[in-house]
Amino acid sequence: MLPANRSAKRCLPAPLSLAVASVLFAIAAPAFAQSSAEKEKEKDKTTELSRIEVTGSNIRRTDVETASPVQVISKQDIVNMGARTLLQVLDNLPAARPGQVDSKSLFSGSDGASQANLRGLGAQGTLVLLNGRRLSYYGAPAGFQTQFVNIDSIPAAVIERMEVLTDGASAVYGTDAVAGVINVITKRSYQGLEVSGTWDTAPRFDSFDEKQASVTGGFGDMDEDGYNVYGSVNLYERAGIPNREWYLKHPKQYYANNPDYIKNLRLDTGSAPGVFNPGYYYAIDPVTKARVDEAAPGCENVLQVATGTRCIWQDWMTSQINGGADSKRVTAYLNGHFRVNDATEAFAELTYTDIDLRANGGTPRAYGTTTGNPQSWFSRNTGNTVNQFLTPWLGPNNEYNHASPELKALMGGVVGLGYLLQDVGGNHFGQRNTDKSYRAVTGLRGNVGDWNWETAFATAGSHSVTYQTTNVNLKGFEKAFGPYTVDPGTGRVIISDHPAYKFGEISQANAALIREAFPTFDIESWTRLHTLDGKIEGPLFNLPAGEVRAAFGFNATRETFYTPGNPDAANGLITQQGGSWFDGKRNTYAIFGEAVAPLTDKLEMDLALRLDKYPGFSTNAAPKIGLKYQALPQLMLRGTYSEGFRAPSLAEAGSGGVYAQIGGYRDETRCAETNAIAGLLRQSNRGVDKDLGNALWNSDCARNVARMTQPNQDLKPEKAKIATLGFVLEPTDWLSVSADYWFVYRRDEIVAPDYSKEEEISAQTRFPITETDLANLAALASMCSDPASGVSCPSTLPGYSTGNVASVIGQYRNRGRTLIDGLDVDARARFDLGEWGRLTTGVAATIANRNMYNSDNGDGWYYGNTVGYYNNPRVRATFNANWNYGNWDTGFYINYVGKTKWAYDRIDQEDNNAETCTGSYVNAGPKQCHGAPSWWTGNLSVNWQANEHLSVGATVKNVFNRLPFYDPNDWMNFSGYANNFGRIYSVTATYKF
Repeated sequence: MLPANRSAKRCLPAPLSLAVASVLFAIAAPAFAQSSAEKEKEKDKTTELSRIEVTGSNIRRTDVETASPVQVISKQDIVNMGARTLLQVLDNLPAARPGQVDSKSLFSGSDGASQANLRGLGAQGTLVLLNGRRLSYYGAPAGFQTQFVNIDSIPAAVIERMEVLTDGASAVYGTDAVAGVINVITKRSYQGLEVSGTWDTAPRFDSFDEKQASVTGGFGDMDEDGYNVYGSVNLYERAGIPNREWYLKHPKQYYANNPDYIKNLRLDTGSAPGVFNPGYYYAIDPVTKARVDEAAPGCENVLQVATGTRCIWQDWMTSQINGGADSKRVTAYLNGHFRVNDATEAFAELTYTDIDLRANGGTPRAYGTTTGNPQSWFSRNTGNTVNQFLTPWLGPNNEYNHASPELKALMGGVVGLGYLLQDVGGNHFGQRNTDKSYRAVTGLRGNVGDWNWETAFATAGSHSVTYQTTNVNLKGFEKAFGPYTVDPGTGRVIISDHPAYKFGEISQANAALIREAFPTFDIESWTRLHTLDGKIEGPLFNLPAGEVRAAFGFNATRETFYTPGNPDAANGLITQQGGSWFDGKRNTYAIFGEAVAPLTDKLEMDLALRLDKYPGFSTNAAPKIGLKYQALPQLMLRGTYSEGFRAPSLAEAGSGGVYAQIGGYRDETRCAETNAIAGLLRQSNRGVDKDLGNALWNSDCARNVARMTQPNQDLKPEKAKIATLGFVLEPTDWLSVSADYWFVYRRDEIVAPDYSKEEEISAQTRFPITETDLANLAALASMCSDPASGVSCPSTLPGYSTGNVASVIGQYRNRGRTLIDGLDVDARARFDLGEWGRLTTGVAATIANRNMYNSDNGDGWYYGNTVGYYNNPRVRATFNANWNYGNWDTGFYINYVGKTKWAYDRIDQEDNNAETCTGSYVNAGPKQCHGAPSWWTGNLSVNWQANEHLSVGATVKNVFNRLPFYDPNDWMNFSGYANNFGRIYSVTATYKF
């Protein structure tokens, strides 16, 4: 038989409620009396203790190899990886795909949190457990839709191991377990005191700094004292990276695609924050429609542009949007076990996490009279009406209108103004996210004869707050610059001739006005999860081949999600920030049963069935069957079939909605028209034309658009069929190989509208053609009329047929289906080197076969097989080698991601292919026309146990200092599985008292 020591064992009795335990015990009492009273009472206590509970099953067993594939990552494995967080552990699992990372989560709706993502089915398809029980969802759903567990809230210092089930488990755990389960298991007990600290640094970035510290202490011995209590406090701190450090550290192709990034930002040319800048004025020529700019008197940073001169400044250098925010996390964990009597144990567990994420959004901000598209947004109390705001002009009698007579004459004295508002200092604008989450579990477990039972009550919750200081408060803005009036000559809205805000000076009085004009906008969210569960597990009867064991249990849950919304945003007073509003609550109930039966000496069957009842839906039945066959002493065959489901979240099917921007909206018409204009301007010999062309290039191809996404109370649950088939082979004592085919078919997927498809938009509005549009056309006409430009222009110049899209409205819906399958391969070898210690090597790979998606309910697969296309590599793999020698432990890990095309699918490939050498309609670079190259990085760790008290370690992540390639599809300009930090050095020390 295969050895049962392939991973660490544990004695964790299985989960029931006292009430259900008593009922089930009463029903089975005669059987208990016969089998436990008269059979050996002390029989097989050692065997019983050796039974373990493996993730994905409620039944304790003596062999960790089940019909379902389960990967166990020990504490030592985590140390050898050089992983400091659960997120970093998942980076080393081929079955895990990149999910949201807290450092790159700004403006995602769930800022400050990280997600787990198995098989690429998203956080909503991956169930995360702590010691076998659910945690509360993060307070702020991703994209205001996807509720998920923030894996950063799990205490890293007390992790004993992780068990990753790469098979569907809805029959055991219910909703969300379609792609698999990640069960984080903490130490069962701890005695003594331990202090640990870690520091990471990356020489490529002066600002990079990551520190962690933990204190763990416990007392009591279960065998001698009848109790054990231990606790741990974990501290984490990461420094943000400002844009001034990212400025010249993008992949090279980024600068080719953004030629104005270096030139027009002009590092060290414009006035820096804190240095007074008088700004510039502008007006629109009523005849030619051309814009004319003029630097204000006293400007020391004059820049020649296509439309005249401007006084330029630098307000972007402090922004941390690209490099990641400052983050601080405190996680506390308390665990206690108490022996009530020889057959009963009480237990309790408490987890608390406090997260504080801060990012400078680029301080200060500018006053800029609007000549282009207005700011547009939806809000709760204004219904389907799109709110819009245009920054007013300066009137002819304004005390701060110092434009030249020639400029004033163009519009009867009315001029626009560009002015840097520096009064509030360097850290006012930006974003902050706080999240306070907790989980408390208390329960009893024990045994009655050969049957084990457990019952527990858990309460968990999260309170998240997003603070954004970015946009205008209409009333505050008018207080600073109003009251507004209408200029009788031009009909333009103008500010007060003598506004409260005093241009030309930097003062505390001005600062107070700016704080009201650009206030802090907050979004609060609360989630709550109360659960009562119970289970009883033990032998039912004996078959000729052995004992049949079963488990029965129940689960009752109360779930709430509440986001009241900001009052000013709800009334449409915060530009581009309508916020969100949700109010949902529900009770759900489940009962389940499971049995494991040895059909023959070599064949074992596992059956499970779970019934879940959600309000408004019929009872969902999730079955599972698994078979394990010991074909040879060295060969085990296994397979499973199950059905899974995901109920709509309260964000998707509750009351309320999302009133927010959608970024990167692509309007093919405007994109083509603007690029036609920009393309001609970029050919000019005149520098000002080229500057304008570079600035316009792709500017209308990915815009922010007001959107309203409404919940849908008629949603159906997602359903899935999941199967695995594989083997485990151990031909020798030193080699084990496993391979498992996996298959997932998910239908009725719950998705937000795809706003790129007209059929999914219930309403849309457009802006009119703006003065900026007309000014661009005037600049083009001027260039084409000047022979010195050297451009041969067509007889009919390109122009604009319509304005940009202003707003879209849609609703969550059940749409389409996904089919994915592939092969997981895992090979491990163990070598005894004698006096040179022990060497362990391993290769784990996920080989994708199909990834097919249909966005509607029609026949076939419209997008085809997307394996090999962007973000769907055929191969992900990890190689590791660990050498243990005396007091030394060395680990080396290589992570590999296969190459892909730039196109997302065969439809996208019609526009983005090797011939166009583009991805997302942006140039990929001459050496990357065929797609994203394969990518690998290596991590090296060395740990030394100096004595029984002290251990120290060092890790070099990305030991070969590989820098990422340019990724035209990613907003960070490099792929999510790469990083821009280069080589990272880490040192750690642990002292046990």
